[in-house]
Amino acid sequence: MLYALNRNHSWQHWAEELIILCFLVVITQICRAGEPADSLADHQKDYKRKARWAEMKGDIYEAIYYYEAYFEYGGDEKKIAQNLADLYFSTRDYERAASFYDSVLTPPARRYASACFRKGVVCMNLGEYEEAIASFELFRKLSRGRRDPEQLRRQARTLIESAGWALAHKDSVADVTITNLGRSVNRPHIEFSPFPLDGSILIYGSLVEDTIPPYRNKRQLYLAEKEGDAWLSEGRLEGPVNDPEYHTGNAALSVDGNRLYFTRCRNNWRDEQVCEIYMSERIGDKWAEPVKLPYPINDENYTNTQPALGQNYRTGADILYFVSDRPGSKGGLDIWYSLYDRKEGIFGEPRNAGSRINTRGNECCPFYDPQTGTLYFSSGGHQGFGGYDIYKSTGAARKWTESVPLPKPVNSSYDDMYFTVIRGTAEGFFTSNRPGSFTMQNGSCCDDIFYYRFNECTRIDLKGTVVNITSYDIYNELNARYGLNLAYPEDNVPVAAIPVQLFQLEDDTKEEILIAQTKTDEQGFYYFVLDPEKEYRIVVKNYGFFDKIRKVNTRGARCNEIFDAGTVKINVIPEIAVRFNVYYEHDRSRLTREAKITIDTLLLPVFDLFPNAVIEIGSHTDSTGTDAYNDKLSQRRSESVVKYLTEKGISPERLVAQGYGEKFPIAPNTNPDGSDNPEGRQLNRRTELKIVGEINTFYLDE
Repeated sequence: MLYALNRNHSWQHWAEELIILCFLVVITQICRAGEPADSLADHQKDYKRKARWAEMKGDIYEAIYYYEAYFEYGGDEKKIAQNLADLYFSTRDYERAASFYDSVLTPPARRYASACFRKGVVCMNLGEYEEAIASFELFRKLSRGRRDPEQLRRQARTLIESAGWALAHKDSVADVTITNLGRSVNRPHIEFSPFPLDGSILIYGSLVEDTIPPYRNKRQLYLAEKEGDAWLSEGRLEGPVNDPEYHTGNAALSVDGNRLYFTRCRNNWRDEQVCEIYMSERIGDKWAEPVKLPYPINDENYTNTQPALGQNYRTGADILYFVSDRPGSKGGLDIWYSLYDRKEGIFGEPRNAGSRINTRGNECCPFYDPQTGTLYFSSGGHQGFGGYDIYKSTGAARKWTESVPLPKPVNSSYDDMYFTVIRGTAEGFFTSNRPGSFTMQNGSCCDDIFYYRFNECTRIDLKGTVVNITSYDIYNELNARYGLNLAYPEDNVPVAAIPVQLFQLEDDTKEEILIAQTKTDEQGFYYFVLDPEKEYRIVVKNYGFFDKIRKVNTRGARCNEIFDAGTVKINVIPEIAVRFNVYYEHDRSRLTREAKITIDTLLLPVFDLFPNAVIEIGSHTDSTGTDAYNDKLSQRRSESVVKYLTEKGISPERLVAQGYGEKFPIAPNTNPDGSDNPEGRQLNRRTELKIVGEINTFYLDE
């Protein structure tokens, strides 16, 4: 689960066994010649027994050796041939698996229907789509009317459609440069989870030992650095992230670069491998001691692995995407997500990413590109070219566009996984077991890391500008009601920190999916990265007035030019902090009758004046009492105001209660001679109203 979906096949590939296997097969062929029939039968029986014992131990390669020896000594049982084919299938040695499935299915028989299904899967992985269709159709015929607890008949129908799709798209190839990262990074075992820190540094998972049996060691995280055109391994990632007692991998960095999430795998109480997600915070230039994410992210009864990080557009907090087989999954493994709650300091209850991402098959290896709002992942359940293909969808949390496969040659008929993007570029990394990998035994047993670069148009840069226009009515109202003496702002000047949202329109339904949010810079500029041949809607927030909308269509747009969305003029709310007295009984937070009258006359009109504003109710105390006590008292007082406002019909989402204690006095609490200053203390015991945002700005989790 750490690096792929099969729990058995990868960590048992080791070099000495391959040499011994080849040697023994040659010796067996020499010794078998001329032996009597009873001796051959004894050998067959012995090899069957040893092979089954090896299978029980979970030693796939030893079982393969003894089954191969069984056939070298003249064995011909179809059940044994199916066992051997299944073992080759599990090690992704598809050509050998196909050969033995053929021997099982000559002639076809109902009792070997499952072999027919797997033969179809093997053909998909070999890119033999017409033969795959024939195998799946034969499987459906042979299995008609029989119990189907694994719903293989439904899967076969889906795979027939997928093979037909692959045939229709077999000649569709994009202009992409793909390069194996080389032997410094890619070793005979599986490499996995490449995560670029930038264009020249890469974190990845590997087991670099070539001659020691890998099942006695643990996979760890490594660093690679680009030197010229070559990628060179820099050794293990320093610090406490790696642990020799655990398989470690699947590193993912938060959007702000301060938190490293990764996976550790162990055996649970049922002796099954279970993976758990950990997090380490950056302290200076080093990583702190990792902590395991608590329940409900990790659950010892289920695997939770392969973290990816997005960002909550509303709060700026992390969104954790991860892979799990927990209840509620549509298939064996699904992609889930959880929103980080900054107030509680924990991730919330995980939710399934939905049917546009997850299928009845397995999904894995998510990577989220926050610049484009795109989730890349691999799946064995969507239509594709065979094996695990890479898909992309734009959106966040549970709201996504339809998933589409990446083109050839990024996708192939083999297992293509762990697609990542170097930020701000059309290049990055993925893993594959396609021919050209450096493997120990066959051309498809083990995954390598590949670099890709799209040479054709994949992204379009867009810019726009936001400037100010003045609504004099608002300034006049605020000045008259609260005596603020606000000066009118200058017209047509750039406005900073204005939220701008980017929605993508679905091609078929025209449904709008929020895929990115930014804010204008000091010059009033905003920037987005768009896909070609798509429709978008840009929404500039207009502070309680009608939002300003720009429609953008990139069909036919050129990649080498910056798309200009033009200038938007908006009304800017003045930065105000309305100060008023809300009286409380001494050392109490309950509102008095006089306090309620003040709220009705001074606070409620602001909510009418700015019907979409989010307003902070901030309470302050004087310096009597301890800091901690005053913080709690002021918080309770703010909450009492918020509670009263909600009872008056103000939506809770428009209110923020904040207690500041004695931190921000506006008058001295004591006189210069040290005596008490009752007037100053009274001024400090105040409540302030401040506009801090706007509702209906974010549509993250509809």
